[in-house]
Order: sequence, then C-alpha cells, then structure tokens
Amino acid sequence: MKVKLARTAGFCMGVRRAMNIVLDAANKKKGELYTYGPLVHNPQAVEMLREKGVSVINDSSVSDATVIIRAHGIPPEERQKIKDSGNLVCDATCPHVARAHAIIKRGIHQGYTAIIIGDKGHAEVNGLLGYAEGKGYVVESESDVKELPEIERACIVAQTTQDRKNFDEIVEAVRNIVPDVQIYDTICDSTNMRQKEVRELAQEVDAMVIVGGRNSANTKRLHEISLSTGVPSFHIEGEDELGSLGLEQYENIGVMAGASTPNWVINKVIERIKLLLRKRRNTFISLLEHAFDFIVGSSLYLSLGAVSMGYASLVFQGITPSATVLSIIFLYIFSVHIFNRYNEKAEGEFYDSFRSQFYKKYGKALIVTAIIASVISLFLSYVLGMKYFVLLIFSYLMGVIYSLQIVPERLQHITEYKRLKDFPGSKDVFVALAWAWVIVLIPNLNQETFFTYQLFLMMAFIISTVFIRSVVFDIFGIEGDRIVGRETIPILIGPKRAGTMLLIITITIGIYLGLSAVYGVVPSLGYFFILPPVFMVMCLYVIQKRRIQANKLFEVMIDSFFILTGLMTYVWQIL
Repeated sequence: MKVKLARTAGFCMGVRRAMNIVLDAANKKKGELYTYGPLVHNPQAVEMLREKGVSVINDSSVSDATVIIRAHGIPPEERQKIKDSGNLVCDATCPHVARAHAIIKRGIHQGYTAIIIGDKGHAEVNGLLGYAEGKGYVVESESDVKELPEIERACIVAQTTQDRKNFDEIVEAVRNIVPDVQIYDTICDSTNMRQKEVRELAQEVDAMVIVGGRNSANTKRLHEISLSTGVPSFHIEGEDELGSLGLEQYENIGVMAGASTPNWVINKVIERIKLLLRKRRNTFISLLEHAFDFIVGSSLYLSLGAVSMGYASLVFQGITPSATVLSIIFLYIFSVHIFNRYNEKAEGEFYDSFRSQFYKKYGKALIVTAIIASVISLFLSYVLGMKYFVLLIFSYLMGVIYSLQIVPERLQHITEYKRLKDFPGSKDVFVALAWAWVIVLIPNLNQETFFTYQLFLMMAFIISTVFIRSVVFDIFGIEGDRIVGRETIPILIGPKRAGTMLLIITITIGIYLGLSAVYGVVPSLGYFFILPPVFMVMCLYVIQKRRIQANKLFEVMIDSFFILTGLMTYVWQIL
C-alpha cells in the first residue's frame, strides 16, 4: 500500500516563472497590483494571491497600477490598452507561449495564414489569435480542418498544453488540403513529459488521482489520458475531495498534477491519501507510522542529531562527554525548534504541510513540553555553574530578539527590515550560529584553555554542516518561502547558485578537516567528519536530478547524517 507521485508533478517552468514574478512584486508591496485574468487556472493559487493583495482584472479599467500579464499571454491590442491607461505592465507570459506569438507574427508578415491547434476560447489561444491580425483560425480536432476556408499558405502552431497525438493528426489533415505548410511544434516539453508519465504511471498503480483546477486545460487532458489507460482516475482540486472517492479499496495510488498546481496543494493531497490508506493497515503498523510522524514532527529526531553532534564535538576536542551537557543540548534544540515551528504553523502549510498539520493538532501540548524542556535545561545549566546558566539564558533571549521588532516606528521609513528575522538569509545563519554556540562554546566554559584550534575547527564544522542542512531545506521550500515573503538564500541567488555555494562550502570544510588530520593538528577523527556535509550535498543533487518531492523520509535521511557523526565518533573511540 503506497502513494507514488509523478516526477513531473508541480509547477511547470512558465507557471513557476509567472508565480515568482507576481510574488516578488506582492512582497515588495509598492502600489496596487493586478493580474490580467487569473494568473493560473488553479483556485487555491488565485485565492492565495488575493490574500496577498493581488487582484484579478479582465479589462483595462484600472489606472496607475502594476498589471501583470499572466502566463497564458494576451493579445497585443489588450496589452496596449493597459499601457494607455497609465499602468505599468509587467510581462509574465510563458517563454514558450511568447515563442508562439513571435512565430505567428513573423508568419503573418510573410503572407501566411495562422492555424492554431488548441481549445477555442482558451486564454492562451485567444492571445495567439491576437497576433494573427484577423488571419488566424483555431482548430480543436481533425474534423474542424474540413471547415477551414481555402488556404494557400499556412503556418501551424499549437497551444502549449496540446495533446501530442491530436496535434499530429491535425497536422496531417492540414497537409492534405493546404499546398504550402510550415509546422512549428510549440507544445511545451513539460506537457509532453507529463502526458508521457501519466500513461506510464497509470500502468503501475491501481488508481490515479489528478490534482488541478477544473478549468485547467492541461489538467483535464491529463485526466482524459489517465482514463484512456483503463485505470480508475479521479480529477480533484484539493484534498477535501478525497474522502468520497473510496481510495481505501486500492493498493497503490498514483498522483499526477497539472502544470499550474502548487506544490503545497499536491503535498496536502498526498498526506491525506496516506491517512486514508492507514485505515487498511493493522493496528501495530499504524502505531509505528504515528510514532514515526511524532518523532519527526516534534523535532525529537533532530534533537537527537544535535546530541550526537555535541558528543562528537567533545570527543574531537579531547573533553570527556557529560550527560548533563548533552542533556542541555538536547533540551535547548528541542524547545527552540518547537517555539519557532509553532510560530510558523500558519505559514508552514505552503512549504511543509505535514508539519503545519502536525502543529495544528499537537501544537499546544508541544508548547507546554517545550516550556518544561527550557526550564529543565536552565536548571541543569545552573547546576553546572553560573557561566553556563547566563550564556544559556542569552541563547534563549537571542531567539526571542530574532523575532522582535528592533527598528522604532519613526525610523521604519528608512529600511524595510524591522526585525533581525527580516534580513535576507538570516534564518540559515542564525540557526547555524545557535547550534555552534550551544554545542561547542558553552560546553568549553570550564576548560583550562578555552580557545583552541580544535574548538575553532569544530565551530567551523558545526556552522557549515547546520548551514548546509538549512539551505538544502530552503531550496526545496522555495515556493512556499516566496509565498510567505521570506527572503531565503535560494530566493536571493537562485537554487542552482545556492547548490553550487553549498558544494563550495563542503569542499572547503572537507579540505580544511582533511589537511588538519593529515598534519596531526587534530585527531584522525577529522577524516570522518568530512562525510556528513558531503552526503547532504549528494542527496540534494540526486533528489533534484530525479525531481523527487522532499518529504518526511528525506528530512530523516538528512538529519541522520548528524546522528551518523556521533556513531562514527563512537566507533573511532573504540578502534
């Protein structure tokens, strides 16, 4: 019993580009913002944009505003009317659609008639017709070809989400009646891949769920293709529709989504399907799955990883590990992560639907637990000494200050950054520093020589490793971070550059650790510490290449490298 997600599910390039343009403009909040027609054919995405202050217009009635041309594109005369009304036009037309515009425009100027293979009345098709200057015809099926007037020269383009088989059949029919035909295959590669994959996936599962707007042409086409394979197929817009489908009777369920379906909607659907399938499992297996969800969702597993890193740090520096110190590390990381994630539970549905639902269900109990954990950690630090106690309080206070407004009201016109939290990429840096502070610095307070080369190298190792983990999750959560207006490093420099940056950091810290161990400056344990950051970056690249969705198992896999650090240290001690 399992859920299999298609690799190509989620936003296509053109839709992602349009969504990024709109979200970037909305997050800057400079003046009125509109999209000319719904940005995408997905109700959840349109509603999310509405809540961010982005309205939808269908004519040029507004003025002195920013109007964003949606991914489907619009006719040139409508674009001109928007400009003439005094608006700033921001073009988010999909590059594939823009290419079709250019082909039609050039063909018309060369004396060709445009034949557009697509759905009559569709927004993209209407935009394409606008560039035909009255010399264009829309053909939906092979039978429509017979109704075309006599044409001597024709250039053929396709709606980017057209079915490949339908396109080929119509092209062949046009060849039989038009002497001079120029054919331009403008079907988006993403569309081809989705249609191919939905056919292949349907052969591997017992039922298919197609997620996307009911007015989305490409989603409806995916549903039709899935039905044509003979497998039971269901077209839904959101997870609320799953309860009445009877999916519990199927062993394996495939999930595919349209090009305009956001990842957060897909993730919610997957989580709900998994919940429905649990009803078929025996009680013991179901209990194990609930326990797994709790350990991951509550940050218990991550906190164990922090303890493991703390143990490795102490051994590396020649300090005898203390149960009290390790307990403080566990309790601090556990409580701080709960506080942060509880505060972000509303925003979390856009980039971590599992944890968002988890905190909505267990949030209050977790907050009480986190408070108790904080009190116990402070008590243990007090037992160790006043220095420990003061620095641990400072650690907690920094977490509070990070989210507090520090810029006075009278100075807020000078900068858009009112809190430390607002500074781009600050989360990744502060999280890494907090871990290093508690795992490396505080446990060294009672050492005769506080600052050593080993301490410096462990600081660099902890900071870089935790920073890599944080940015890896930012890369996979980039869509949700844009929605909530969080300026992470992948948003600032792009996910590809962010991945390259992590690779450079990994190589740098690896060389540093390796050379230090080679020359005997640090224990040979330094060789083993190279592995966790290397494996994290490898996981990032492998998963990106396969286009697999990040999920709980991916998080456990990444956090397991922290635990691996402690296990390698223990083995090294024995050997």
